[in-house]
Amino acid sequence: MNLKRSYRSLIGGVWAGVLTTCLGLATVTVWTDTRDYERTIRDARSTAEAVVQALGQEANRLVSSVDMLLSAAAARVDAHTFGANPSYTRQLLSGLMAHVPAVMGVRVLDGTTAGVLYGQGGVGTEGRPSDAELVRSALAMGQSELAVGWPTRIGPADSWFVSVARLVMPRPGETPLVAVADLSLTELQRLYGRLDLGPNGAIGLLRSDGVILVRHPYAPDKVGLSVAGGALMRAAAGVAGGTYDGSASPIDGVSRYGSFQRVAGAPLLVTTGVSKDETLSAWREGVRQDAAVVLGISTVLVGLGFGLTRAMLRHRDLEAEARRAAGMLSAGEARYRLLAENTSELIVLAHDDGRRSYVSPAVRRLLGYTPEEVVAMRLRDCVHREDLALLVTQARRLAAGEPQVSVVCRARHRTGAWIWVEGAFRRIPGAAPGEPAIIATFRDVGERQRHARALEEARIAAERASQAKSDFLASMSHEIRTPLNGVIGYADLLLADRTLPGRHRRYVDRIAAAGGALLTVVDDILDFSRIEAGGIALSEVPFAPAALVDNAASIVRGLSEPKGLALDVALDPAVPDWVRGDPDRLRQILLNLLNNAVKFTPAGRVAVRVEAEGGSLRFCVSDTGIGIAPEQHGRLFQRFSQVDGSIRRQYGGSGLGLAICKGLVELMGGTIGVESRPGAGSTFWFRVPLPPCPAPAAEAAEGRPRPVHPARLLLVEDVPINQDLARAVLEAEGHGVDVAGDGTAAIEAVRAKTYDLVLMDVQMPGMDGLTATRTIRAMPGPAGTVPIVAMTANVLPAQIETFRAAGMDGHVGKPFKRAELAAAIARHRADGGETAPVPTLVDVEAFAAARSLMGRERIDGLLGMLASELDRRFRSRSSDRAGLAHDAHAMISAAGLLGFTGLSDLCREIEEACLSGADLPDLQRRIDAARAAALDQIETLRAA
Repeated sequence: MNLKRSYRSLIGGVWAGVLTTCLGLATVTVWTDTRDYERTIRDARSTAEAVVQALGQEANRLVSSVDMLLSAAAARVDAHTFGANPSYTRQLLSGLMAHVPAVMGVRVLDGTTAGVLYGQGGVGTEGRPSDAELVRSALAMGQSELAVGWPTRIGPADSWFVSVARLVMPRPGETPLVAVADLSLTELQRLYGRLDLGPNGAIGLLRSDGVILVRHPYAPDKVGLSVAGGALMRAAAGVAGGTYDGSASPIDGVSRYGSFQRVAGAPLLVTTGVSKDETLSAWREGVRQDAAVVLGISTVLVGLGFGLTRAMLRHRDLEAEARRAAGMLSAGEARYRLLAENTSELIVLAHDDGRRSYVSPAVRRLLGYTPEEVVAMRLRDCVHREDLALLVTQARRLAAGEPQVSVVCRARHRTGAWIWVEGAFRRIPGAAPGEPAIIATFRDVGERQRHARALEEARIAAERASQAKSDFLASMSHEIRTPLNGVIGYADLLLADRTLPGRHRRYVDRIAAAGGALLTVVDDILDFSRIEAGGIALSEVPFAPAALVDNAASIVRGLSEPKGLALDVALDPAVPDWVRGDPDRLRQILLNLLNNAVKFTPAGRVAVRVEAEGGSLRFCVSDTGIGIAPEQHGRLFQRFSQVDGSIRRQYGGSGLGLAICKGLVELMGGTIGVESRPGAGSTFWFRVPLPPCPAPAAEAAEGRPRPVHPARLLLVEDVPINQDLARAVLEAEGHGVDVAGDGTAAIEAVRAKTYDLVLMDVQMPGMDGLTATRTIRAMPGPAGTVPIVAMTANVLPAQIETFRAAGMDGHVGKPFKRAELAAAIARHRADGGETAPVPTLVDVEAFAAARSLMGRERIDGLLGMLASELDRRFRSRSSDRAGLAHDAHAMISAAGLLGFTGLSDLCREIEEACLSGADLPDLQRRIDAARAAALDQIETLRAA
């Protein structure tokens, strides 16, 4: 039976090898073909992109040349009214048209009547029927782009042209001019025809609305056809260029890998396409060849498997017969050997000099050698060289008098493999000279070593997984924080506009609050692993519970109202006006519970109640929704858990929200729970300690930073929207701002100019912010010590430590808050940014007299006008004396009329200093501080 089982295993191994080889060969072939498929598609797309970029550059040059020609024509016609020579105009335009062969003719039209004022070439002064429509398009387009007309057939059946127009703004009081050029599409058709993208490749020039102007291969009946709504136009919507995988073309039914690029200065689109069938034809042929090779090799391997199987079956029968004969001859010897060789451990008797006098027969099972062979072997021949020193050290300890030592090492097997064994060495008491003095026992510990190695590998894998998680969270945080920077930043800018109507201000305030709530969610996800360990940091700031609950309800009301759900808010009169705690974390919990209530309530109402219980507040969110069975309550607050699979399919969600709520509530020292039954709605409640506190100072509640001396700032940022937002915020505070698009530009700017502070983004194309900071820190002189503050969406603690190690002085996270940014600038700027003194601005008696004379409504309107004037004036720096003098003169009488005598006197002092040539920096600082204080005072007076 043992022999049959052994051969059965051997035959199974042969077939396992055959099948594994066939499967591996097939897998490698499929993987290779898949990679070739992706490379083929990538090469096709790259070809299309390269051609479209070249054609786009050619189209840009053509548009630029035509635009220059049209501008010259309009300028010359305008000059005719002052006596310019028409003959010179014709010579000039003839020379320009000679450099643009595609231009058939030029004419200048009256922007009001569409009449021809001047014509050269083409239809001359007669004009075309489509000129009126072209003039309307040019007027609507403005001066931002050329207007492009409809393609028109002329002459032979295959000749087309298109008219393009440029609006030329006149001098005040004069009629606008529209310069028009007729472009021959035949010239472009010849250019496109010289390019080769394969028999079924395609090249085209389209208007931005999808109308075909030029196409190769040429199809005269397709010129003027619109492909709006197709795959190309959907892919090109709102972007400057890109690729697309189109379905069958509406022109010729061919599917292509395409690329497109918009033309600068005109509503045109250049597109190229490579046929999918032609691209993949060679790849498909290779797949067929690979399949044939794999099938042939697999057939040969299966044949070899059958041959080996027959040979092993014959050998098994012969070996069984020989064993039966030998067994009858040595039955007695076999019984004795069975007893000797089944000892569980290998036993060795040795002398102090290392000689072995006895090795038990168990050595055969453990190492494959005979006892005689092991007795004759040298120690270094049977122990791994890396373990030999440890074994010798333990032997010396035994010789020094220790009664017992042990060692784990690798011993060589007869097959050449290394076997992990554990040896225990003991001295034999009373051993006579010349007799063995050491007894050693060895046992196989390979399985234990494999388990230890598996545990170590599992630990390493867990550490890598943890690092991968951290990398993912860092990337996710950066990608979400970057657009949030624009949402929250622009909302803050709108809220700073004092002319914004109250209703719009409420809308913007809710946008800012919703953006802050989303930012809190992102931060909570980043901190979730620390919630369970109690390592997350909570803020302790004063806030109004009523405002917090109203804000959360306002955000969720946009979800409840479309479903027809009533959303009620009730506060216990005993709830304090102000408490101390973390409002962002509480808003996160409330929004999560409210969103769940609205999601699972098809009809009825959702209610929020807040009750005071000693030094704690109890928040309850109730609904009339589907309810939850009592046996499912325990699963609600577990991570990634929902009541059942149908809930996730019907309502969505990851099952993480309530687990985050539970962690945050417990971190605040509170409790959370639920009361619900099916069909009777649910009530989720939580109780957290929130001690009452006095209301914060008005200035702190407003969050407006005190006026500071304007600084010279360098903003290093690669994203245009972030550049625009940060620059608007900084310049609104009176700072001078230069912008650099990457680290290299930042280094050049710091070398060329002295700055009070550098705001440095971290992740940028080219040279990143960390490299740029290290380079700046290595500069000699003051440039190397300029304060640098990181302004980035990377906010993990490890990332912030990296910023400081690179030489940065501080950090402002995106999306930034205006107060935090102003505080960072004031804290780190090189000049200290001391606050300028603010004079007494308002004469109370004079203001009261003015209000009594003109009435409250009119004085309120005049205050609003004064605030608007202050908002837009005094933006000039001290180098622009004329601008400062003009602004100061304009404000002297306006401020004095409304009782702002201190501001009026300061403006008069600035005007005199500008006219006399006196120093202005100190006055500039004083007017900046007075301007900010006056705006605050106006807001207070209008609210009184």
